[in-house]
Amino acid sequence: MSRLVTILAIAAIAYLVWFKISKARGEEKKKLIIWSIASGVIVVLGFLAITGRLNFITAAITGAVAMLPRAIQLLRYLPILNKLRQHARHSSHQNQNNQQAQAQNGMSRHQASEILGIKPDASKEEIIKAHKRMMQKVHPDRGGSDYLAAQINQAKDTLLG
Repeated sequence: MSRLVTILAIAAIAYLVWFKISKARGEEKKKLIIWSIASGVIVVLGFLAITGRLNFITAAITGAVAMLPRAIQLLRYLPILNKLRQHARHSSHQNQNNQQAQAQNGMSRHQASEILGIKPDASKEEIIKAHKRMMQKVHPDRGGSDYLAAQINQAKDTLLG
């Protein structure tokens, strides 16, 4: 019987909120929707906490916190991915002659230097340092990508040529 009363009360409250939102206009409607959603979430969390059924939410939060260090580690790959994205964008805009030259050599010196993050006229030591630094970040044995490692190796070979 108490379940029926609870369901009827929830239905009545939902109907009143819906009726009030449908009569509201513009900014007031937005505010009512946001407040209704926030209140609903708070009520549901309160109910789950009172009845002792909040375990799945705490487990989800704990899992997210446990995955946070790994997500932070993945952020260090963003500069490399941006460089490769720029490389792909740049190569799509090149003319036919540059594409034929790349087909023969595989990669231009300018592209290779962009991938390694150095100037095109860098010294041999700078190229080797940049290659080592980049490979430590993206090596497949450390959870990196085979494709990125191959691109970095090809960039080094192109520059040291």
